[in-house]
Amino acid sequence: MLTTKPQLSDYKQQIDLVQFLETEGFSKDRRKSTRRWPVLENAEGRKLIIGNNQKTNEYFYYNPEDSRDRGTIVDYVIDKLHIDTATREGWQQLHEFIGRYTGDLSHLDKSRSTDMVESQTPADTSRSKAMSHYFRLDPLTNTDYLMDRRGLTVDTLGHRAFIGKIFNKTFVSKKTGETVINTVFPMESEQGITAILLKNDSPTGLVNGHTWGERLESIWVSNLPKGHQPKEMLICESPIDALSYHQLHPPKEPYDRVYVATGGQPSSLQPLTVQRLIDRVKPEQVILGHDNDNSGIRFNIGWVGRLQVPGQSIEQANHQLSISHNKNSNTLSIDVYGLPDDVARRKPHLESLQDKILTNLNKGYTPDMNRASADAIMHQGNHSLLTIHLPNHRPMLTRIEKLAIEWRGLTDKLVVKRPFAKDWNEELQTQKANVERSQPTLRNTPSKATPQKLM
Repeated sequence: MLTTKPQLSDYKQQIDLVQFLETEGFSKDRRKSTRRWPVLENAEGRKLIIGNNQKTNEYFYYNPEDSRDRGTIVDYVIDKLHIDTATREGWQQLHEFIGRYTGDLSHLDKSRSTDMVESQTPADTSRSKAMSHYFRLDPLTNTDYLMDRRGLTVDTLGHRAFIGKIFNKTFVSKKTGETVINTVFPMESEQGITAILLKNDSPTGLVNGHTWGERLESIWVSNLPKGHQPKEMLICESPIDALSYHQLHPPKEPYDRVYVATGGQPSSLQPLTVQRLIDRVKPEQVILGHDNDNSGIRFNIGWVGRLQVPGQSIEQANHQLSISHNKNSNTLSIDVYGLPDDVARRKPHLESLQDKILTNLNKGYTPDMNRASADAIMHQGNHSLLTIHLPNHRPMLTRIEKLAIEWRGLTDKLVVKRPFAKDWNEELQTQKANVERSQPTLRNTPSKATPQKLM
């Protein structure tokens, strides 16, 4: 029997975290669990992956759907009880709570689960390793969806930029019992894989287009070359669009282009991940390849407004803008930041910029039409803000897109490429259909005319 007050390390090492969480209402998911990585879930849908560090002998957990939800039994209890760890009372509260479960800890060695968590080396206990186990991705052996339904070729799927960036995952529908093989694209941050984007062509629509995990700051990105600096970086919404663009417009050299996809509407944190990638790769040019609709143009404006590309001046990089869409009134607000620090220069600069933007946006719009307007808001200190209000019209969007590229000094460093169809995959399939229609068949094979002699 222990005669001294337990230390925090005693809790982390001696308490079987799986058993403890089961008393907290969690149950083991037998399909996803292994001896190295048990997976538990409670009635509210909170999922925790459990591990054990071989070096410290401490149990820990990760939430595959929330990177902030992680730690040891101590972290779990602190979060559960909202304990203030800056006070003695807070720590007393923690000891009392765990003490009600453990007693004096002397019984724990004998009461460990017979299904103990297998310990791992510290190098294998990262969240990325846990997530890879949790998702259990299969090699890309079934390409029916990508090739038959999406028109992609073997050469595209086997290109060195995409090897190891596309997987399969098998699901069984609980409703129909149907087995569905998904195409899966891993979403990665600097911590590794944090989510997967699932695609399929099942009649049941089982998890089609669903993002499983935490996409907040993660992106799908092609393989980065070693010892070679890519000339281009393509940013688009869907990995399938990236593959389609590659097939339609292949780079001159295999590693001349890096492909990035957000998996849908860009989140607030994905641009930070992309910016770090740009800083690392240093492409000569960034290509924005979003869908050919109003949403796609708004996404372009958002990227143009905040990305910093090699070759920009400090002043141009500090010029930034953001865009927001009011769906109820179908109007847009664009906030322009980063005006001159010199107060004497700021007001005329602001007025000049406002006049230029409104003149450009309202060209061709009569006074009785829905036109763009502006609010010049002068802030204290060295910050000024110009807010542009405009209708969600395509001409307005393409004009502000072009103005933003010029204003931020990105004319030679960033290009917008739009498909003629809605997106790049639709354009690929349209092009493929046109080629197939033009190919001769047995029915329409042109007959060779026999020359006739002149009488």
